[in-house]
Parts: sequence; C-alpha cells; structure tokens
Amino acid sequence: MIARLVAKELLELRRDGRVWMLLAILGVLAAGAALSAWQQVRTQHAAWHAASAGEQERWLAQDEKHPHSAAHYGVYAFRPPGPLAAFDPGLDPYLPVTVWMEAHRQNEALYRPAQDAGSAVRFGRLTPAIIVGALLPLLIVLVAAPAISGERERGTLRQLLAQGVAPGRWVLGKGLALATLLAGLLLPLWLLVAAVLIVASAPLDTLARWLAAGALVALYLGGFLLTCLFVSACSRSVRTALLVLLSVWAVSTLIAPRAVLEWAQWRHPTPSSFEFRQALQADLRDRSELDARLARRAAELLEAHGVDRLEQLPVNFDGFRLQAAEEHDYAVFDAHFGRLHDGYLAQERLLQWFGVLAPYLAFSAASSGLSGTDLLHYRHFADSAEQHRRVMQEVLNEAIYRNPEVDGQRYLAGPELWAIVPKFEYSAPSLGRVISGHAPAFAVLTGWLLLPLMGLLRVAPRLQP
Repeated sequence: MIARLVAKELLELRRDGRVWMLLAILGVLAAGAALSAWQQVRTQHAAWHAASAGEQERWLAQDEKHPHSAAHYGVYAFRPPGPLAAFDPGLDPYLPVTVWMEAHRQNEALYRPAQDAGSAVRFGRLTPAIIVGALLPLLIVLVAAPAISGERERGTLRQLLAQGVAPGRWVLGKGLALATLLAGLLLPLWLLVAAVLIVASAPLDTLARWLAAGALVALYLGGFLLTCLFVSACSRSVRTALLVLLSVWAVSTLIAPRAVLEWAQWRHPTPSSFEFRQALQADLRDRSELDARLARRAAELLEAHGVDRLEQLPVNFDGFRLQAAEEHDYAVFDAHFGRLHDGYLAQERLLQWFGVLAPYLAFSAASSGLSGTDLLHYRHFADSAEQHRRVMQEVLNEAIYRNPEVDGQRYLAGPELWAIVPKFEYSAPSLGRVISGHAPAFAVLTGWLLLPLMGLLRVAPRLQP
C-alpha cells in the first residue's frame, strides 16, 4: 500500500507544472552559482600557489646577512582556500589571508578579499550552500504545505479515510514521495562531485568532508520536510500552512542571521585593533622576569667556561638573549591572541545554539565548518603560522648562538642557513576536530529532525478531515 501511495504522489508531482517550473529556476540558479564559485576558487588557488612559491623564492634568494637581520626580513604565510570553498565560501571573503612572520612580534593577519571586491561580495553572493540552505527549503515549503492541508481543504481527505486508507500510512507515503523528489534532485549531483574528487585525487579528508556535507544537507532538509508535513497536518487550510511555514522560513533565513549576529557581538564583545595592540604592548613592557633569567644564564656560562666577560665565551650570548626574549613573549602573545580568538569563537557558538529558533543558522555554521571557511579554520591557520614563526626564530637564533664574533666580525649567514628554515606548509584541521567544534550545530539539526518527526507520529494516526 505504501508503495502505491508513493507512486501516486510522485505521479501527481510529475503532473504539477509548478513543481517543474520551480525546479527549472533552482537548476539555473544552482548551475550559475556552482560555475561562479568554481571559477572563484580556482582563481584563489592559483593566486595562493603563486604567492606561496614566490615568497619562498624570495626568502631563499636573500643576500648574506646576520641571521637576526634575516629574522626581521621575515616571510609571509598565506591562507589557502578551504577544501570545499566552492560549495560554501562562508567567511572566506571577510577573513584575512596572510600573516607577516618576523622576529619579536606575533602579527595580526591582514588583507581581507572583500576589501578589494565588488558589490557582489559585499552584498552577498549566491553560492551552492545558499541554494541548498535557503532556496531549497522554500521549494519544500511551496510543495509540502498543501500536501495534507490541501487534501483536507478539497475534501479528498474525507474520501480517502472513508475508503479505509490508514492515515498514518497515507502521510508516510506523502513524506516518502517528497523525500524521493529531493533525493532524485540532489543525490546524483552529490555523487557526481564525489566522483570528480576521486578522479582528481583529492585528499581523503576533502572527500570525507564532502560526504559529511551530504549528511548535513540530508539532516537539514529532512527536518524542514518533516516540519512542513507536521504544520500541513495541523492546518485547516493551505493558506494557514503557507503563512506559518513561510514565516518560519523568513525568520530563519532572512531575519535571524543578522539579528543574532548583532546580539552575539554585543554578548561577546571583542576589542578594536588599536585597543588590542595597546593592551598587548603594555604587557610586553614587563621584562623583569626576562632580565633575571638572562642574568642567571650569563653567570652560569661565565662560570662554566672560566671567563670574565661574555665576549670571551665560545658561543654568542646574543643568540641566547634573542631566543629568551622570544620565549618570554610567547605567554603574552598566547594570552592576548587566545582571548581575541576565543571571543570570536564564542560568538559563532552562540549562533550555532540559536539554530534552535532558526535552523538555517546551525546549517550555515556547520556547512562553512565542513567547507573550511569558518572561524575555526582561520584560527587554526593563524596558530599554525605563529608556530612556524617560532620554529623559524629558533633556527636563526640557534645559528647566532653557535657562531660567536671573530675579531669583532659578525657572523654572516648565507643560502645554506636560509634553506634550513622549513617552508610554511599548512594543513586544515581534521574532520573529527571540525565536527567537534560544531557539535552544537549538529545537535540542533538532529533535534530539528526528531521533534517534527515525533509530532508527526503523534498527529498522523489521528488525522481528521
């Protein structure tokens, strides 16, 4: 019986010209969004590869100089596009893309793509994630709102029940038919992209992220479909069902994101760049602990080598002094940058939890996380760049320490030392870490699926004409 009901519903959907018109419009929008996103990410990847290679070449080609001069010469670290940035660019256009790594300072990341972009980026760009997260639910609303309320309004529900059709099975048939329509629309495209990733030898992590994104979409759209069926079952007319569901859609996708973001920024304020740098510099001025450490180490070395002056040591004490200063500042940098990034992540986590009222918030947060275009990935990049800067300074200061001045001549390093400094290589965090960081969003979407399902299971068997 359920199979016949599903076949009957699919036949009606196939004969409904409005469904085909909506699918055609969505198909054109999705094709345009996918092509635009692919071209954008392709350009970004090319720019990232060129910039990274050019920066490494610049570092290796520098002239002979003292290692500390090379430390100030510095090198840039560039943030690559997210693994699935073509699906959901997320915050990528608004997050800095490069960090200047030099001696003594942990610099803030610079250069946001949106600063040099046109109005298409500043006012929002249509992306595959927006098609799936905002426009497909609208299609579900328009198709599913009349699914049960329309039958009741036309009087056909009374006839079906009079013929002995079990209302629970009938509602199940409706739901399976609509789910089949969505699966037939999305699943081939999802599998096609997965096949392209496999043929292109994409990293396993990228493929796993794509499959996880598919599960996320199924969870989100499944919740929307069940909510539409539940509201339709409880409504006496199609107009009432459409009014309720369109209100839910509008609040979730149009009103809540901006309003909740403003509230999150008020709830977890972050300092301006000037305030942040002022507070950081104030804490860096306290050098009493560093001076005490340098004095102890100088005394130990003088005693160990039996000399009276630092210049007589077989090592260059300046190398130790520079490295000790770096290590002294690590705790200050970690505290200030940690609080700054924690504030941003607290804002994002608040957005995820507000998905209880507006599920699009939870979907958007999880989608950008899986795509590698959210704050979690940005912080991971910034932390990776800082760790590389510290390794770089340690290598250069060690070279200074092991090469004391000879006859008043400073040690000058060349390409052999520049080549020892490792190249900055960035790897995105694992899928497990991403899912853990977006646990609230996944929990909210799971509830978004289960709650209307429980309501529908309660209402469907008692369905009245």
